[in-house]
Amino acid sequence: NLVIRGGAKSNMKPFEEDTWKAIQINNVILYIVKGCPRCKQSCTNQETGERYEEPLEILSTFRRMNKNGGDDVYFGQNVVFIGLVDGNQKGGNLIRVGDEVEVLTRGKAVWDMEEVQAE
Repeated sequence: NLVIRGGAKSNMKPFEEDTWKAIQINNVILYIVKGCPRCKQSCTNQETGERYEEPLEILSTFRRMNKNGGDDVYFGQNVVFIGLVDGNQKGGNLIRVGDEVEVLTRGKAVWDMEEVQAE
């Protein structure tokens, strides 16, 4: 999992990643495939195994998509590795905490695999 946070100088808005189609981090290119329906794993304390209602309870008030007859709460995006940019000296082939994310392309938000199209 990658967590992307806007810096102090960022104009990034909440859930802006919904419209990202391709991003570059250092020498790594990632393609954003579709929105990610969340499971209870995001509500589980990874050290103790305790489960809570949050963050899904709050997210369900404005991120529930009701796609395909389901009641999924979407938070985050599924991505796939596309490749490396040759000759790029911005940091190599690794992704590290604090690396900058460059949005290469944007487009319509996609929530279901039926809507995913190769570019």
